[in-house]
Amino acid sequence: MKDLRFLKVFVSYLILVLLAIAVMDFFLTPKIRDIITETIEDKMFGIAKTIALMPGGNIEGKVPEIAKQLNMRVTLVDPSGAVIADSEADAKIMENHLNRPEIEQARAEGQGKATRFSVTLQESMLYVALPIKEKNEMKGYIRLAHPLGKVGESLDHLYQALYLTMYIIAIPSIILAFIFSRKIVSRRKR
Repeated sequence: MKDLRFLKVFVSYLILVLLAIAVMDFFLTPKIRDIITETIEDKMFGIAKTIALMPGGNIEGKVPEIAKQLNMRVTLVDPSGAVIADSEADAKIMENHLNRPEIEQARAEGQGKATRFSVTLQESMLYVALPIKEKNEMKGYIRLAHPLGKVGESLDHLYQALYLTMYIIAIPSIILAFIFSRKIVSRRKR
């Protein structure tokens, strides 16, 4: 009888601990993904703004070097959507980019972003784009792309740390639940 009461109390505590961990996982995991993605987007926009400040002629010749330094794909697009330079493909054979979501949004709102599969690179990418202007004259767009696989790798490392932390919290909680359950059952016996 004593063991049955102990088991009931212990299982109650155990359910509370597991429920708390599940709720943390449910709410934290998507929030972490959003924060990481927004941080990468903000970084990309900051870099794109810096590149957009360069004189137009200087950007075109430096696209491969810029891409190598940033470890990102860099694309330079003229105002009509023709690709002038790209760090990953031959610009001359690339299709017009004026209808790409990030370019359309950059044209309409001053900056654009999109997440989609790159046919050129055969992987999912995060894109950001900004208009390039010189003396209020539209010169084109700078577009940066970051592989989502790398975002996923960063998230995996963060999730590992998060889950390890949850286990570290769970183990002492379960031990405490065991101790409290024993004490509650032993007090009822008196």
